[in-house]
Amino acid sequence: MPHKSPPKGSQKSLSPKGHLKRPVGNDPHEAHRPRLRTSNPLTVGGFGSGYFPMVPVQTIATVPCELCGSQNVEIVATQDRDASPLQVVLCPQCGLVWNDPRPSAEALAAYYREEYRQDYKGTLEPKPRHTLRAARVAVERCRQLRGDLPPGEAVLDLGAGGGEVVYVLRQLGFPASGIEPNAGYARFARERLHVPVTSGSWQEASIDPGSLSAVTLFHVMEHLDSPLQAMHLIRGWLRTGGLLWIEVPNVEAVCQAPSHRFHRAHLYNFNDATLAALGRQAGFEVVRTFTSADGGNVTAVLRKTEHPVAATPSLPGNANHIRGIIQAHTQLRHCLSAAPFLRPLRKLRQRVSETIGLLGKKTPKELMDRVIREAFHSGVLSVVIDLSELAAAAI
Repeated sequence: MPHKSPPKGSQKSLSPKGHLKRPVGNDPHEAHRPRLRTSNPLTVGGFGSGYFPMVPVQTIATVPCELCGSQNVEIVATQDRDASPLQVVLCPQCGLVWNDPRPSAEALAAYYREEYRQDYKGTLEPKPRHTLRAARVAVERCRQLRGDLPPGEAVLDLGAGGGEVVYVLRQLGFPASGIEPNAGYARFARERLHVPVTSGSWQEASIDPGSLSAVTLFHVMEHLDSPLQAMHLIRGWLRTGGLLWIEVPNVEAVCQAPSHRFHRAHLYNFNDATLAALGRQAGFEVVRTFTSADGGNVTAVLRKTEHPVAATPSLPGNANHIRGIIQAHTQLRHCLSAAPFLRPLRKLRQRVSETIGLLGKKTPKELMDRVIREAFHSGVLSVVIDLSELAAAAI
């Protein structure tokens, strides 16, 4: 007998309160995150508190698949990484994974605008350690991006945080700007780093059609309630030949504990196939996809062509592939791997490196300039850190 899904709208709003807790995940910008709770927590009647069912449980989604439109789904998780109730579903047609049900679009917009950064970092604006950490990650991202774009091309960073990526790009000769939904972080970018980051959402952005050469979304797409709509809008902002650069957590990742795969704030979970297919669905050509060294993140580089690319939302075998990886990644197998032992070492190395980098009183701009100088002028960082290790250590 099919499993009955919770009624639509059982998650209505996001609470600003939560107990701070050290998370495990793949987003290098989210270093200290509390539990993200709903005012009416999701419960899954009759399914208990198990994490991942070995036998798929069929149900009807309240939110149709963003990629292929199907509402016939399988429940793949009933808890988030904090052991709070969360129903996560898998589309058996294409392999897209998402939270269902979820808070309303209005509740999500209000949360990201007013509370998200403070909930996750415990502060209204980046602290020096946050700035240094974000600067190092931004340098590596911009190092990759500038290989695809000559200096002078206009770049927009969507979900710009404290403006670190925008700052690095401008130092490298790109007239970059950003959009950040959180008012405190956007204000920090403008007042402390002196870069053009506006407060607002992607829906509110006023961008001239065809005015951009690249748009970047670093660990943003998984938070959007309408990623396909966002990509269609971004396509209009780009000139022909312009690039859309997206980095998200990889749903196939096995570098974290099995129980830490899903999070309430990550509305969608992608692998390289679903991320690329979503790009094609929005009319982009896929230039390439790649994963980080630890497998924790996946990146898609997409190009706007003169005519939209034919969409191919069907991905035969992808759902089975994802299901197999998740089911095989048991707690026992994880404990027998090197990941649980390497993570503390990476965190310790990062902590020591940051402590050294913060010696002496430095302004945010001074921290940024030092990281950029060491990375691009001396050729190496003072402490060589792989981007994937930074991501793993930061969480």
